[in-house]
Amino acid sequence: MSRAWRAWVVLWDQREPATALALVRMYVGLALLADLLNLAHVGVMIPMYSAAPEGYAMPSGGFATEILDAGLGPTLWLVAVIAAGCVLVGLATRLACVTLAVAMAQLAYLSPDTDRGIQVVLRLVLVILALSGCNAKWSVDAWLRRLIKRPMPALVPAWPRYLLLFQLLWIYCSAGMNKSGAEWGPQGGFMALANALTDPHFARFDPGWVSSVIPVTQVATAVTLVFELSAPLYLVWLYCAETADRPGAFRKWINRLRLRWLWIATGIVFHLGLVIALPIGLFPWGMLALYPVLLRPKELGTVST
Repeated sequence: MSRAWRAWVVLWDQREPATALALVRMYVGLALLADLLNLAHVGVMIPMYSAAPEGYAMPSGGFATEILDAGLGPTLWLVAVIAAGCVLVGLATRLACVTLAVAMAQLAYLSPDTDRGIQVVLRLVLVILALSGCNAKWSVDAWLRRLIKRPMPALVPAWPRYLLLFQLLWIYCSAGMNKSGAEWGPQGGFMALANALTDPHFARFDPGWVSSVIPVTQVATAVTLVFELSAPLYLVWLYCAETADRPGAFRKWINRLRLRWLWIATGIVFHLGLVIALPIGLFPWGMLALYPVLLRPKELGTVST
């Protein structure tokens, strides 16, 4: 038991370059900044965060009622925009991450019907980033620290990356487990994707083309389900990659098949496919923003130089 406990402590006390966390910080900041600015671009920001008759905000808790009564909904949106920009460039990073998470939560209280699952996920990500060394690389914070001759450490704690990795894998696995409708399986003919592509509320293109590629959509539906349900196995494949120098036929077989890279590539294709075919906003970009945590520090070595 003591040996297992020591190994557990060593695992969570690992240090590594901040490359992966810095990439996640920048991608998350960019994705949220673009999403917030898009609300103003399409002209829905004022209605979403204002009281009637100018808007349709319906506060559901927190300080949202006071914010709405004071007419500060758009101001809170502006605070979120500024905080997202600071997260992107790594300026006052910890404060910016916390500010953005709180501002997004209050905006969700102001207009709960517009809050999406990916926004909840990214609020949790922001809290983890605030506790990490994500600003030790490619950030204004790191640049300022170098100016005053107090540079950021070369290595940062790895546990925030572990938490983000576990969160990402759990999202996929739980999504797969919740796909219980017949259309996701053989009883429903694997028609889930075809149904989505012909849904007038979600389809980006005229649905007429879908009938000619039904077999492709059926395969894609099955692959999506396998991809999501197999997410926990990524930890096995990652372990095999980390211990590639050790003996064992199973380890060599897993590494030779490159199952980990195949899984990552499937996820990228899956989300880019959503971007092209279904205008569902932040979700695919928010998920892809977390993908750097799937890579080992050694695999990001060329990025970090």
